[in-house]
Amino acid sequence: MSRFVELLQSRKMTMIVSLPHNEPELAQAALEAGADVLKMHINVVHHASGTHFGSLAEEGDGLKKILALAGGRGCPCGIVPGAAPVIREPEIRELAALGFDFISAYGHHLAPGVLGLSEVARMVATDYTYSQSEMAALGELPVDVVEASVIPPDGYGLPLSVRDLLGYRKIVEWTGKPVVVPTQREIQPEDIAALAEVGVKAIMIGAVVTGETAGAVAGATRRFRRAVDALNC
Repeated sequence: MSRFVELLQSRKMTMIVSLPHNEPELAQAALEAGADVLKMHINVVHHASGTHFGSLAEEGDGLKKILALAGGRGCPCGIVPGAAPVIREPEIRELAALGFDFISAYGHHLAPGVLGLSEVARMVATDYTYSQSEMAALGELPVDVVEASVIPPDGYGLPLSVRDLLGYRKIVEWTGKPVVVPTQREIQPEDIAALAEVGVKAIMIGAVVTGETAGAVAGATRRFRRAVDALNC
């Protein structure tokens, strides 16, 4: 079984750090500050931060160094393989061969054949356009984890609200899968307990809360680490 999925099943809350750039220095900072899981990107513009990530050939050296750093600490790594039009099985197998534990992508960016792969776990993201029936149907597919990236772009960086919690709670119920919430909102460490209360299994902190320097990433990771540890103790 995927180490990532094992963590989600064995803990009340898991912390993923989505790196703002594929730079070993940032990964080292996150690992030393207590990240449970790292996530990287290729072939995509990250809209919450406006960051562009290049191809596997362009990002490959950094990715391999990060995988080596994380492997030395037993930290699983995932990757967003791209955004358009769809990502197919050969691309995912190439990433699995590098040592990635899971892939993460929107459902509308994945070819159906990816669901049949056994080499990596599959975290499928839903955005704000997905309907209740689509999310419920997603729960019937061979998907390991659901990423609830459901905040519209004009809501990025705003504080988390009770209404957001209601939405995440419904996604947990509709899909029946472990649900990961990314920091599209400016989620704070003190919000973690409320997210756990509605059934969220992991928080994924990214550029909205981590910033883009090693010091900022380390500081944010430590703050969230304390909140996550308080739930898991």
